[in-house]
Amino acid sequence: MAQQDRTTVSERIDRSCELLRSAYRRHVVYALRRGGPASVRELGDTVTAVGLAEDRQRAMASLVHTHLPKLSEAEVVEYSGTDEAVSLADGVNTLEPLLTVAAQQELDSESLPSASANQSADALARNVPE
Repeated sequence: MAQQDRTTVSERIDRSCELLRSAYRRHVVYALRRGGPASVRELGDTVTAVGLAEDRQRAMASLVHTHLPKLSEAEVVEYSGTDEAVSLADGVNTLEPLLTVAAQQELDSESLPSASANQSADALARNVPE
């Protein structure tokens, strides 16, 4: 592999790790993979339900001011503002395979089917516990 290719791969991994470093952002992506487009309010409920925020308003504020803009800038989600639905964008594919590994480790293993080498991240995310 040429030096340029290694640098590109290394940079992609670094960007993916930076995005997935936040549990808020990981749970947003899990929720969108599981249920499709969602409102900021619904995503606020999601991060509150997993214990990342004390209440929906704080969760929504953090999503709107920090996490959704970062995911949007990285083209992982499509998001225009608090009144718009948030949906996955094609850039979510750049988070693989790190996203799959995070989902396998982080989510309730009793609610997920056993992970096999052939199981896709989409299949795992569809089985994310609510």
